[in-house]
Amino acid sequence: MLTKLFVLVLGVSLFSVSARATTVIERPFADLVQRAEIIAVGTVVEVREQWDEAQQAPLTAVTFSDLTPLKGHPQGGALTLYFLGGPTPHGTYLSIPGMPRFAVGEKNVVFSAGNQRDFCPLVGLWQGRLRVTFDPRRGVETVSDNFHVPIVGIRDGKFLKRRPVSPPEEALSLPSLLQRIRQELQRANGQP
Repeated sequence: MLTKLFVLVLGVSLFSVSARATTVIERPFADLVQRAEIIAVGTVVEVREQWDEAQQAPLTAVTFSDLTPLKGHPQGGALTLYFLGGPTPHGTYLSIPGMPRFAVGEKNVVFSAGNQRDFCPLVGLWQGRLRVTFDPRRGVETVSDNFHVPIVGIRDGKFLKRRPVSPPEEALSLPSLLQRIRQELQRANGQP
């Protein structure tokens, strides 16, 4: 599957004049939770680019540790997600527009599905990755989207994000997000 997708992406990129955007359907919060096979909070400990000889595709392996799993069962206390993209043996670099990039030391909440099957192992591409940072003023970890925009709440199934023109709102704390994820998991399983 990954090989076919790589060939398709490579073919389109070679024969198109400009392919700079990735179209993604906005996923409601409940959809992120329900579609995810694994939901976990973790810290990036390794980012490794590699050529997959069997798939004939470049992959970027991102490994998370210090996991707090909320859904699914990552093996061995770590979680490695495989993203299509990276250097090829021919000296070119395959980059997928909209594909999240990770750095060692970052803390994230990941909503993962299709790892080692899909070109991106996150639900809704970048929507399946939330960044966690520490707010020293409040003394709490807070959550922002993939693009560093603070999430201030969840209403009507959507993440509410801080707007630059409105009065500053407090970013959603990580414990509040985890509580909402657990509530959504209970609701999806028919528990009160």
